[in-house]
Amino acid sequence: MPPWKPDAAYGTFVGDRRLRDREIQIIQQWVGDGALRGESADLPTSPLFTVGWQLGQPDVIVSMSEPYAMAADGADVFRNFILPVPLSSRRYVQAIELRPGNSAVVHHARILIDESRELRRRDEDDPQPGFGGMETPGARFPDGHFLGWAAGRMPRRESLAWPLEPGSDLVVQMHLRPTGRAEVVQASIGLYFADAPPGHAPVMLQMGSHTIDIAPGVSDYVVTDSYVLPVEADVLRISPHAHYLARDMSVFARLPDGSTTALLHIAEWDLNWHDDYEYSRPVTLPRGTELVMRYTFDNSSGNRRNPNQPPRRVVSGPKATDEMAELLVQLLPKRRADLATLRADVEQKMLLLDVAGEKKKIADGPGNYDARNALGVLYAHIGRVDEARASFEAALAVQPGNAVAHYNLGILAVSGRKIDEGMAHFARALASKPDYVEAHTNLGALLHAQGRTNDAVAHYREALAIRPNHVAALNNLGRAMIDQRRPHDAIRYFLESLSVRPDAAEILDWLAQAYAAAGDHDAAARTARQALERAIEEQKEPLAREIRLRLKR
Repeated sequence: MPPWKPDAAYGTFVGDRRLRDREIQIIQQWVGDGALRGESADLPTSPLFTVGWQLGQPDVIVSMSEPYAMAADGADVFRNFILPVPLSSRRYVQAIELRPGNSAVVHHARILIDESRELRRRDEDDPQPGFGGMETPGARFPDGHFLGWAAGRMPRRESLAWPLEPGSDLVVQMHLRPTGRAEVVQASIGLYFADAPPGHAPVMLQMGSHTIDIAPGVSDYVVTDSYVLPVEADVLRISPHAHYLARDMSVFARLPDGSTTALLHIAEWDLNWHDDYEYSRPVTLPRGTELVMRYTFDNSSGNRRNPNQPPRRVVSGPKATDEMAELLVQLLPKRRADLATLRADVEQKMLLLDVAGEKKKIADGPGNYDARNALGVLYAHIGRVDEARASFEAALAVQPGNAVAHYNLGILAVSGRKIDEGMAHFARALASKPDYVEAHTNLGALLHAQGRTNDAVAHYREALAIRPNHVAALNNLGRAMIDQRRPHDAIRYFLESLSVRPDAAEILDWLAQAYAAAGDHDAAARTARQALERAIEEQKEPLAREIRLRLKR
């Protein structure tokens, strides 16, 4: 225990804990002989299990500030908890260990990173610890990595560490199940840092389907997906995921010469024992290799794990009684020069996967505002601007005057250099939602660009009155102060911004300009050096972005 699900003939993985054929034969023979007790003197020494943190004392421990109370009965709960990380500079994380606080309640968890700290507001708006649902806009896995916990999954140190920026929050997304009595959950996370940054960076490929629709009684519903590698790459890890109806999972690589390489096979999927699997030796695949996944689902009454008796229609969704077909594959390009190509191609693949899912939601419910808005965001990300605009306008037809749809149309307009149109949409967003911080900030930036600095400052101050630590408003207000020849005020705003985003290259660059405008040339030179060093570390130039062109889901 816990059971090991992958088929032995499909890949060799780190931490393989399956019983070997000879061990199974010994147990069968023992049972056949009557399960007799042997001599006490022959008993082996009892194993010693690590108590507490499995990887030793973490470098940093963060915990939920208060416990979450779980009701004794009712439906499964999906809850997100925000854990701020106290860092003063960028660190590289080699391992992460989650202690769920109550493993009887926590079925599994994902750990995401929120560098914007925007999700804190959703936590604050909810009277209970954390906030509900599966939507965590802006939060993400670290590039090329997936972080999670499930019963039986052991933490391990990775060969490729990932960067964690100061001011970031960890978002623990938990699937909680009632036990029949009142319970509390209070998780902690241990972070283990590497001594140096990694020499290479992986890419995370997501495959699967968001269009699942299984009729009751169907026992052989199949989901397939594929992806062609644009570069030569190593497969380092693989992580399948589905819910109760999944039965068989098969993943393989079809090489350009027509041969195939088996990557994973699980003949009897069990949601209670899912894991991610690291290959004992990376699987090298040439450019042009097609990765293929094939999952089979059983929605019949003969499926003993089917939560619905009698069976009912099941579609894609986050709830345990919905269904998922997801496969995460960690890829490492053989050549560092190919990283950008692979990353861009994978991102396009995953966006198109999401597009199909939102279109399915709209087909099932034409009045679904959220799906229409989300589809517009996805179209914008893949460069299909006309379709994005049509989706946002369709969202407005469902909910006239919706602030987010107007905001997104404003972003599209500004991106297309239609400044007046963009300003009109931001103004409409504010008419519907006067406390819309991003709309205030972006409208202010457009006014600022037109030389209407006083009007811009009014919007920046309004944004900060609503959200005092909003970085974009602080930065834009600082730049406005420089334009108004009030450099000491600018310095104050940039320092406030740095307290939220320590060591951010672009803010340091602006702060250096403010010091220079104030006549403090020593501080200007010192801060400019810091900005340059930080920019080199980030591998980008410290360029100002006066307006945050971020679409809203």
